[in-house]
Amino acid sequence: MPVRLLNEEDIRLADLPLQRLLELTREVYRRDAQGSVQVPLKIGVRPSRPHSFLDAMPAWVGGDDPALGMKWVSYFPGNQSLGREDSTGIIILNDPAHGHPVSIMEGMHITFLRTAACAAVMAADVIGYAPESLALVGCGGLARSTIRVMRVAFPSIRTVYVSSRTEASRQRFCQEMKNEGEVNLVAVAHPSDAVRQADIVVSSIPPTDAPPIDAAHFKPGAVYIPLDLLNAWQDNVLTADTVVVADSPAFLHQLVRTHRPGLEARVKNAVAYQDITLNSAWSLEDPQALKFIAVCGIASTDVLIGWEIYRRACERGLGTLYELVPGRAGGVASTGVRDEQLVQER
Repeated sequence: MPVRLLNEEDIRLADLPLQRLLELTREVYRRDAQGSVQVPLKIGVRPSRPHSFLDAMPAWVGGDDPALGMKWVSYFPGNQSLGREDSTGIIILNDPAHGHPVSIMEGMHITFLRTAACAAVMAADVIGYAPESLALVGCGGLARSTIRVMRVAFPSIRTVYVSSRTEASRQRFCQEMKNEGEVNLVAVAHPSDAVRQADIVVSSIPPTDAPPIDAAHFKPGAVYIPLDLLNAWQDNVLTADTVVVADSPAFLHQLVRTHRPGLEARVKNAVAYQDITLNSAWSLEDPQALKFIAVCGIASTDVLIGWEIYRRACERGLGTLYELVPGRAGGVASTGVRDEQLVQER
């Protein structure tokens, strides 16, 4: 059986609606809470360049419409100065029935989409009110996906405050995004100016020796989602009163223990978001407390969303069919396989 190669353009042309993206993300968490998902903690290597990594992220999503696969993801900060992207990703899908690979696809576009969707889905069950303002600290590719997905998840958002390292980047971001809906985009010079005014704060910045976000910056009852996980916030953001919710508490604890030693006790009792999905009566003891939401990047979301995109690509005849082992007995020549056949087989 040939493997379908999907580049970023193919994935965009598959045209996954953002509302469907949110539905799939919520479904993954629901199945995980029911015990139908297997996602081991990330395994990887840490090359010699500071803060760099290469991780392998396999996942099995059981249920009526199962999904199987793995994501390879790398992060090499500083690549942009060399004309390359800091992050790269590849997703490999394997057929749940027989284990053979069926697709290899570019992974960063899906990573940006699913990360934003995880943030939105988790925030919707934690925030407790209809947010009207969003702050973005950092305005790269992840911030673009965040604003698009958050506006679908929260139509109540009317104002987005944008902060970044340079005035040129935040002005360029606001100019690019202003035509994507009725939202007021406000570029601000310092992260504190964005955070103080926002109901939901999302950060996505590279590692820095001077994290810009201080606990004093947040509004009462705000939600903070550090998509960079550790890079943007100062130690005082995590206190005994901070409500910590994570989709992989074990990974968050391991990460904080390794890279922010001394703070691991403050995330030891993080609430697993999967438990919240099963408890419709879950609520905050103090609605005014800061909510810290950790999207840990569990591969089950990448894999289930990847399978949806794969099916859409088959229906539209997108991508390139490639035989990994040409001429193997029982194989199917790529020139003789119709796209609708692939959909039916799946």
